[in-house]
Amino acid sequence: MTETDEPELTVYRRHLARLLKRDDRENFRALLVQARHITTASYETTLYDHQQTFRLLWRHLERSGHLGLAHREVRARLASGKASPDVRADLELFLTVYAQVRPSA
Repeated sequence: MTETDEPELTVYRRHLARLLKRDDRENFRALLVQARHITTASYETTLYDHQQTFRLLWRHLERSGHLGLAHREVRARLASGKASPDVRADLELFLTVYAQVRPSA
């Protein structure tokens, strides 16, 4: 907690500092890592920190137009059957979240 009783956002600050230095593919991989932290409750810091980091990355990728591209690429990659089980789980999680956030897609 900070002096103002707000939770520290260590992971968020780290990703915010790197956000514009990384390309969209790197930020997308970082988004998948945050989703994994959240869904498996394996936090570096706190759930809130990882949720805020996920939102930061999602909004950035959405504004850049990369989410739509990633959605198409993920669907094609899963259809090809060439993803390892761990990667497949991450990609399926992304599709699930994407469908909930953008139901018309």
